[in-house]
Amino acid sequence: MEQRRAQQPQYHTQATRLFTASEIAEFEHCPLVWWYEQFEPAVQANNEELFARLVELEHEHATQAPSIPEYQMIEQLLVKRGAFDTASQVDAEDEVAEIAEERASIPMASTLTRPLLLATLIVFSVAVVLLLVALAFRAVLGKVLFPVGL
Repeated sequence: MEQRRAQQPQYHTQATRLFTASEIAEFEHCPLVWWYEQFEPAVQANNEELFARLVELEHEHATQAPSIPEYQMIEQLLVKRGAFDTASQVDAEDEVAEIAEERASIPMASTLTRPLLLATLIVFSVAVVLLLVALAFRAVLGKVLFPVGL
């Protein structure tokens, strides 16, 4: 009988953890991120500490820092927290201002298109007129200048 008890699965009396639907969805989306969020101490760190760690990694690894998994994890954590939002809004406003300045200094396609279209129409009209003049000369002077029927 003792052998039977040893073979039967042991049930823990501790309460098992229940996962919410959103946690399951996060796990399904990316198990690695879910694991980091559950067990990584960086998740409990504040944004300043995480930014400091990013700077440390950049100093240690220079241009290779963004390819390091720890750097990527911290960066994604900061993105998820919205730590880059204020900086990205300022950057977006600066980019919009730069684009507006560039557009003001470069002539628009519509301002260049109109003269080009006008020049093309004039050249085409002159070509048609010259063809009509050539046909008229041929009809009037064709027998005199070209006695052999061309």
